Amino acid sequence: MTAAIPAFAQDSGSDGAEAPVIIVTGTRQSDRSAADTVAPVDVVSGAELANQADSDIGNLLRVSVPSYNVNTQPISDAATFIRPANLRGLSPDNTLVLVNGKRQHRGAVIAFLGGGISDGAQSPDISVIPAVALKQVEVLRDGASSQYGSDAIAGVMNFILKDDTDGGTISARYGSTYEGDGDNYQIAANFGVPIGDNGFANFSAEFGEADDTSRSVQRDDAAALIAAGNTAVNDPAQVWGQPILSDDFKFFVNMGYEISEAAELYAFGNYASRNVDGGFFFRNPTNRGGVYEGPFVDPATGQPLDESLGGVPSIRVGDLSVDTAGDCPAGIPLTAGGGLLPDPTILSQVTGDGFAGNCFSFIELFPGGFTPRFVGDISDFSIAGGVRGELFGGLRYDLSYRHGQSESDFFIRNTINASLGPATPTEFNPGGYIQTENIFNFDLGYEFDVGEGSIFV
Repeated sequence: MTAAIPAFAQDSGSDGAEAPVIIVTGTRQSDRSAADTVAPVDVVSGAELANQADSDIGNLLRVSVPSYNVNTQPISDAATFIRPANLRGLSPDNTLVLVNGKRQHRGAVIAFLGGGISDGAQSPDISVIPAVALKQVEVLRDGASSQYGSDAIAGVMNFILKDDTDGGTISARYGSTYEGDGDNYQIAANFGVPIGDNGFANFSAEFGEADDTSRSVQRDDAAALIAAGNTAVNDPAQVWGQPILSDDFKFFVNMGYEISEAAELYAFGNYASRNVDGGFFFRNPTNRGGVYEGPFVDPATGQPLDESLGGVPSIRVGDLSVDTAGDCPAGIPLTAGGGLLPDPTILSQVTGDGFAGNCFSFIELFPGGFTPRFVGDISDFSIAGGVRGELFGGLRYDLSYRHGQSESDFFIRNTINASLGPATPTEFNPGGYIQTENIFNFDLGYEFDVGEGSIFV
């Protein structure tokens, strides 16, 4: 014989037990992510970008899009001018960048010193896009190389421009750092106008500037020079921080016109320019080869002596005589004072009677060393246009052409060319890069019904 014993639910209140507290530390917001897509697509609205306390589009996206990162690039060669951005920790040129669904041209900079994963990358310069011009930004945070190609391994970023036909905004911002440096300001405007009854033109412009910042500590070698009594060394001798940004101008226009119920003409384009002035590495006056430092010599006799045998650097002396017969002194130890101070007898020996006008040393011009400034003039231009619509039977088409060009001109200031002697200029133009791209595009698409859903091909 069997008997069934009923089970009773325990009264949670009978023993005073409390329900556990659940703390939500992260969520895929319904208003930020497209829930009906296979891959995670974040949609960041222009209003959300406008509410943030920053003006650079890279910084705005860094705090809005998970796994998107862009850093300040101090002393990073040309990466200081066009900062490389990383999505999902991959190289910048592994992210496809689109504007209104069209491929954005690459910037005219190859990141030779871009922070490891960015080295050697050449990616679009998204800093030319003013935040005020954006309706929204769509970010696919998953690989899409099967659909778009190898430059979409990390994902896709699609910048959708505003298409309002009326109204507009004007804004101004000012900011600074808690350290009291890096003062910056920005003025931005956007407005739209109708074109007839079926079209629009939307214009956006932005202008701003920013001072540099310094998060430097004095270099050990520069601190030792100052401690030894070299009063010509700057403090700090080498600046580590964001560069100076001047004349940062950005302009975008977006236009569209419906020529029929099944066809639309569209066009958009931009122009941007800016000057970026960044720091570089300190040139030490006691050991900079080819400028201050000559062969190693015996400190007592001035005769050549290998460093391993106790030799010390000698001062590099230039002979300015026409026939190089100035008999300039050689073998003079470069430093005294424990190897930290330019020898006080150096200048008298180099420029003294019998040598004046024929011999020189860069110790005369830069006794405290020097720190070059690396400067870039950056400009960007693009224009795109096309027609899209629907043909017979629901067949969709999109025919377009896009031209884009990015240019970077480089300058180096507060430096020298030792081979030119004391007449050397201190500012040079080592050249630049130009990246030009022309893209013709023709797309056809058709939607097929498959079971209870559909597929677009």
